Amino acid sequence: MSLRESEVFQQAPRRHRGKPERQVQRAILAYLRSIGCLVVVTDAGAAYRAGAYGADTVPAGWPDITGLLPDGRFIGVECKSPTGRQSPMQKRMEQEIRKRNGIYVLARGVEDVDAAFSE
Repeated sequence: MSLRESEVFQQAPRRHRGKPERQVQRAILAYLRSIGCLVVVTDAGAAYRAGAYGADTVPAGWPDITGLLPDGRFIGVECKSPTGRQSPMQKRMEQEIRKRNGIYVLARGVEDVDAAFSE
């Protein structure tokens, strides 16, 4: 069975309440793309809200932004507001990504992502 492109790239339903993390996410996404990364926003919550949460969807705790650095390494960025905290599942996912030599960044702004490349 072949999926049409429109089926593959469907947009998740939009949330209409204010979300400071979304502003952080947009800035980080723009920054990563400007330095040559291939990145996308992965909304694990959308799969859950749509009732499609399961073994074959985005797992709980998956980072907000995922993709590839210009050198091919995996990057996952969890975007948080100034007071936001990681859930236990997000902490576990951070460990799993790092264990596989991926880069994981808990970011409250572009500065945190930039600093991760300086380490």
